[in-house]
Amino acid sequence: MNDVSRSVMALTSLGVGLVHLAIGAGSPPLPAILLVGFGVAELAWGVAVLARGRLLLPNAALPLALSPLLLWGLDVTVAIVLGGAGATALLPFGPMAASAVLSLALGAGLAISRRRAASPRPAASGSRPGRYLLGMTLGAMLVAGLVTPALAGTQAGTEAVPHGEHGTEPVKEAPGLHSGH
Repeated sequence: MNDVSRSVMALTSLGVGLVHLAIGAGSPPLPAILLVGFGVAELAWGVAVLARGRLLLPNAALPLALSPLLLWGLDVTVAIVLGGAGATALLPFGPMAASAVLSLALGAGLAISRRRAASPRPAASGSRPGRYLLGMTLGAMLVAGLVTPALAGTQAGTEAVPHGEHGTEPVKEAPGLHSGH
């Protein structure tokens, strides 16, 4: 596995972890416990991969990366079959869909890395800093492009104070400060 793929998978894990934490913060108790647990695990795994410079526990990480998506799909399916609302009915669809895309991307990356590890190929020679920089930039842009709107669509995001409106009263300058500007 090359450095770019591994680092982008770590960024994806960090992104989906943040989304799961934000969704869990405004969720009913059972989904909140599960989402916060998954979010903490995803953040820890992403940080550990970046710190160690290698994929950690890829055989365990693959099913864990896909578990939130599978549980959400199972809950929606059961709710449709039974004709009622599932446990995740109150969760925001947009952020859950973004986390599903990120989980699928992470799962695909882990599956590809497992497949490549099973049939080793000669390692690529030489370092390519330009390729690494370009890959990381594109990967970060893709992850941020999904994570930012997903975070804004959560309860935590909708209740966040807009920038520049940190209070109800305007801030008054003390006399003599910033004079002459």
